[in-house]
This record gives sequence, C-alpha cells and structure tokens, in this order.
Amino acid sequence: MAQSIILPVSYIQIAIRELSNKGITPEQIFEGTKLSCHSIQKDGYVTLDQFIKVILNTRKLSNNPAIGLLLGSFLHPSTHGPVGWAAINSPTLSDAINIFQRYSQIRTPFILYTTLTHGEDYIIRLTLTDSLKAAHLIFIEAMLMLLQHIIEFILGRPMTEANLYMNSFKPSYADSYGQYFHCPVHFNSGHLEIRLPIAMKNTANPNADKHMYQIALEQCQEAHHQLRRDINISTEIYDYISANLSCSPTLEYTAIHFGLTPRTLIRRLKDQQTSFQKIKDEVYAFQASGYLRRSVIAIDTLSVIFGYTDPANFRRSFKRWFGMSPQQYREQQTEILKRH
Repeated sequence: MAQSIILPVSYIQIAIRELSNKGITPEQIFEGTKLSCHSIQKDGYVTLDQFIKVILNTRKLSNNPAIGLLLGSFLHPSTHGPVGWAAINSPTLSDAINIFQRYSQIRTPFILYTTLTHGEDYIIRLTLTDSLKAAHLIFIEAMLMLLQHIIEFILGRPMTEANLYMNSFKPSYADSYGQYFHCPVHFNSGHLEIRLPIAMKNTANPNADKHMYQIALEQCQEAHHQLRRDINISTEIYDYISANLSCSPTLEYTAIHFGLTPRTLIRRLKDQQTSFQKIKDEVYAFQASGYLRRSVIAIDTLSVIFGYTDPANFRRSFKRWFGMSPQQYREQQTEILKRH
C-alpha cells in the first residue's frame, strides 16, 4: 500500500513571509496546489507534491534562481521541530548529526543522512530517497544551509575548514554559493556531502542544554513512533476492528482509540488510498464469510456477533459485500466443498 509523504507547513510559511516583502500574495504562491492560508493553518501538513509546487511557484514569482539558498538561510534549527532542538542541544557535533541520521524521516522523509569517516575526513552524506522533480536542487540547497547552521552553532564560528561536494552540475548562479556557504563548494562530485576534519567530529557543544536535549529527544522518539504507526495505520485499524466486531467501532470512536481526530484519521487513510469504511467492510466481509463457511451458526445470531441490532441490516450489508444473501453464500460454499 503506497504511503504519501506529508511535510510540515513551517517551511512554506517561511516562503510566504519572504515573498510577502516583495508584494507577492499567498494566493499566488498556492496556485495549482488547492492550498490556502486557512487549510495550512488547520491541517499543519501538505503533501510532497503540493510542497514541490509551492517551491517552484516561489522560484518563479521571486525571479530568483538561488531561492533555495535564500530560504535555507532563514531555516533556524527550530524550524525543524524537535529534530532541530535535539540537534542544537546535543552534547557534541557528531551527536547532533546522529539526530538527523536517526530522525530525519520525521520532517524530511525524502532525505537519508549517512555519516562515515575516510582518512582524515568526517563525512556527512545526503541521499535523496524520493523524486523531488524540478525542485531537487532547491530542496538540497535549503537542507545544506540548515546543516551549516547546526554545525556552526556548535562550533561557534564559520565552518571554513569544511568542503561541500555537490553531485550536480554547476548552476548558472553558482557565484551565489559563496554568499551563503562559508567553505569551498565542489560540483559534479560522486556524492552529495559535507566533509569536515575528523578532529571536529567530537567537538563539544558549549550551548548544550541537557534538560532540553532530553525533552527534544523524547519528542523525536515519540514522533518517530507515531510515524511508524501512521505508515501502518490501516493495518492497525484492521486488527482493531477485527478484535471488536460486536462493538461495531465507529470512525469517531476508532480515532479516539488511536489518539487522533476523525479528520486526521480520514486524511491519513486517504494518504494510503483507503478509507475507514473500506477497511471496516473488508474486516466484516472476511469474518462473515469465514463464519458461513466453517460453522452452522444461525444468520440472525451472526448479525448479533457483528454488532447489528437488526438482522435485516446485516443481510443488506452482506449483499453489498458479496452480491448475494448470507444464505445464498452459505449454500454456494457448501456446494463447492462437496465438489472437492
């Protein structure tokens, strides 16, 4: 079952603030996305496709090919939520980068962070796991700027000893890189990575707050757990309904059980190309067919097991699932068994 990537609106809000200074309205930025100021405030998330469209609109409206660098310069670590807070309160530089390595999927699931050492270099490598289409370089530039903010926050100075390697062709605005990055930038490289002297790997963070680090780390762990559950939410709901057939769980009650609002549950299931009613029908159809094939239990009794107060409603539901009545289904299955 496909899982649609969703991203927090905080990144889009930065673009809105920047372009509003140039007289560009949110409506122009949202063109072709079905988004509005109201919808992003209410939902708090957008799909990857919507995000890409907003970023491409931003580049076009600003007439600034280096918009990724500009937006990245506004990315304070706090924009990255608990991941950013945990990073800037980490005990050492390597601890901060490990936070991104472990929990980046919470905020930017399309980027995989890897750390390795090679000779005298400590390497932070970025790998894109999903297609960002024409917005590829914009995203990369913004995320590299964020990493620079994190590294320099811990170092307490510009990362002049670093080297930045881009696995892309040199863009027409390459001179702009020197205005934003504080180290040499190399294009057409085999990997996308930041290389630091290995001696900097365990640089102590003078601004680390142990209490804040622990709180942010716990939030990262909870958000990661929630993300894992979201990915498998349809399976968990299937199991939950199966275990509570006689209660006939409603959408609202199920949402409460999973600590969600009905609206959020609907959206997350839609992201997985399904719905609560579709899952519920699958559960009941599977369970009902099993009872009818393997037992002689009365159909009226079966309706009670499935939480129907009126057996007629159960019969109508069954006919919707299988195109025949429960009795016809039982007779059909009996004939099939006889033939085998």
